[in-house]
Amino acid sequence: MATTTRHSERAGLRRLLERLDGVFGSQRLGRELALLQRTFDAVPDGWMVLSDSGAVATENDAARRLLGMVRGDRRTLVEVARDPAVDSLIAGEVEDGIVEIASPMDESTRLELRHIRADGGQSIVLVRDVTTLNRLLTMRQDFIANVSHELRTPLTVIVGYLEALEDDDIDLDTMRRMLNRLHAPAERMKALVDDLLTLTRLESSPMPGPDDVEVVKVAAMVDSIVAEARQLAGAEHEFHIDVDSDLCVAGVPTELHSACFNLVANAIRYSPDGGPIHVRWRTSDEWARFEVEDAGQGIAAEHISRLTERFFRVDLADSRARGGTGLGLAIVKHVLRRHNSELRVASEVGAGSVFHFVLPAIATSESGTPQPV
Repeated sequence: MATTTRHSERAGLRRLLERLDGVFGSQRLGRELALLQRTFDAVPDGWMVLSDSGAVATENDAARRLLGMVRGDRRTLVEVARDPAVDSLIAGEVEDGIVEIASPMDESTRLELRHIRADGGQSIVLVRDVTTLNRLLTMRQDFIANVSHELRTPLTVIVGYLEALEDDDIDLDTMRRMLNRLHAPAERMKALVDDLLTLTRLESSPMPGPDDVEVVKVAAMVDSIVAEARQLAGAEHEFHIDVDSDLCVAGVPTELHSACFNLVANAIRYSPDGGPIHVRWRTSDEWARFEVEDAGQGIAAEHISRLTERFFRVDLADSRARGGTGLGLAIVKHVLRRHNSELRVASEVGAGSVFHFVLPAIATSESGTPQPV
């Protein structure tokens, strides 16, 4: 009798342990599933599991956000996306298993959906926002096309003259004239390459650190810029300079010089011959304001926001005739961005333009020591 009782107790204990193991095992499984879900929700790209009928079985936060779903939404992906391309994707009719659609939440947002078949009739769909990537690819394509176009014109001129120089009957005076005419397109190509290299360096370099920044004496820099500008303009423009003699700013000297010179050069190119150009760098409260004013033809309001785009020109033919590369204001934008500033433009058609930016001002004492304004 005692033996039977002990066997019964052991059997009961074993069943209890099995139940406890099942409970704890389920809890462990639940914790692991919760951890897995949190991990998937942290992924920036969307993912979802589809049943064999195409209904969404589970998804992460990113998929819900990109496709406008709510937790527990069990519609089919075709119903969610509202795009016939998704129907073809799920049916396996798309060769590489990838389609691009507009987000059902915002048509300007482009989504890439990648379909992966799994065992048991289920499948996985990865969802990625490719709006920014598409924009960058378009910018790169436009950039390459613009550079190719800008280089083609001077190259065509150079090649034409070189072919003419191969003529054995050409006289010495004609040869000299042709060689002299090669300088302009060659200089234009050099200017374009120089500006491209400058722009690439500005875009790819880290923000200036303490070792890069110096106290820049504004008056001396403006004198240097105006001297260069006079060479560019010849005797065709009248310069008016208004600069605080004791004003300094903190920045990368070569970059600030490049930005300011490009603004002055821009005014020269778009001002009529003999037109006045005002260059000012004055203190306003705690700020140093650099300003270039011209008496050119002015800029229509709809063009102002695009002025700092690479190769954007309001008048393409006129700009090329005046020697612009189409990159000067883009260089200005990136220099100012690296100095926590931005370019402002005020213009009216027929009334000229004013380009300006501000930086924190530093005044120098009588001993020449920089002092905060």
